[in-house]
Amino acid sequence: MKQLLLCLFGVVVCLCHSAAQSTVDTKIGVNTVQDDKTFVLIISNENYKYEQPVPHALNDGNIFRLYCEKTLGIPADNIKYQPDASLNDMQTQLWLLEKKMKAFEGEARALVYYSGHGMPSDDGKDAYLLPVDGNSAIPRSGVSVADMYQQLGKMPSRQTLVLLDACFSGARRDGQMLASSRGVAIKARQEPVTGNMVVFSAAQGNETAYPYTEKRHGLFTYYVLEQLQQKGGCIKLGELCDYVTKQVSRTSIVKNEKSQTPSVMASPSTPDWREWKFADKPATQYETVTQQRNETPKLHAEATHTVETHSVVERNSEKPALNLGYAEWFGAVVNGKPDGVGKMVFKKRHLIDSNDADKHEASSGDWIEGSYSNGHLEHGTWHKVNGEAELLLIGL
Repeated sequence: MKQLLLCLFGVVVCLCHSAAQSTVDTKIGVNTVQDDKTFVLIISNENYKYEQPVPHALNDGNIFRLYCEKTLGIPADNIKYQPDASLNDMQTQLWLLEKKMKAFEGEARALVYYSGHGMPSDDGKDAYLLPVDGNSAIPRSGVSVADMYQQLGKMPSRQTLVLLDACFSGARRDGQMLASSRGVAIKARQEPVTGNMVVFSAAQGNETAYPYTEKRHGLFTYYVLEQLQQKGGCIKLGELCDYVTKQVSRTSIVKNEKSQTPSVMASPSTPDWREWKFADKPATQYETVTQQRNETPKLHAEATHTVETHSVVERNSEKPALNLGYAEWFGAVVNGKPDGVGKMVFKKRHLIDSNDADKHEASSGDWIEGSYSNGHLEHGTWHKVNGEAELLLIGL
């Protein structure tokens, strides 16, 4: 009897662990058709220096990146993922996206995704996206939504789609930010959009954009991913907006007892925006992702199958892609060096990076989740064994 109870307990634990990880994170469609004329900018800001964190924003960005590359067939070189972006990061990447659109002379599409804090000016007339080094009390420390829309609207793109999992409300009466919200302060004025641009936002008016805690995503992002997964990426923008708006509105009123209604703003130059397609053909294969908490997702190829017959395969551990002696690297390796977004786990006390002017040293057990280029850390979050975390901006 004792052995039977232990076995049943083990089964329950395993089932609870599986349920904690959303299926949109563990089953990624793979498209056989490549879209090399779409360029993506993904900014996911979770760990703020002066503000409360945004729950699950990094997971939002990580998984959306996988859907762009795998399900929509966009080449990895066309996707710029900027986790925990500084003001300089955000401005630089928007500038680079503009350069890419000009190089393709109107033949390319642009997709901009943002997950993080929004912020209004004191009078509510202007709205800003808040970088991780920004302060909600200082508007100039953020990226002006009006300026960003103007910049994107002037780009010579075939189509420009902006997805915003952020809002511009959510303060308590005492002036502190709600820990469960993804925005700050008072209602901000909606900015007009121009050019070949459509903006799909997580909330409207003075509503809050909530997290979907059970799914480890923003509520808005979760239903965007769910619909892309169900349709294999082959869905029209109008269908996606209708589905996400309905699901977010219903889920928010049930779970939060508050309204959250996504909104669409389309430029007058885009009367056909509802017909825009994410992918011309649906994904026909799927890959399993095993993702431990605070780790970069890992992909494993599987045979072709359908949604109904798919089962998630869990792995107990991941082998490092590179053993550096003083640390182990979990992520992409180029020319024998860490390159891309991943995780560096230190095995002994060591200098974090030779390019670090402040000469930070990690201790055994510390780990860094961030972006590396040619073996050097660009930016990331340094997680210490004592539970503290510190943002590092080195190669910027």
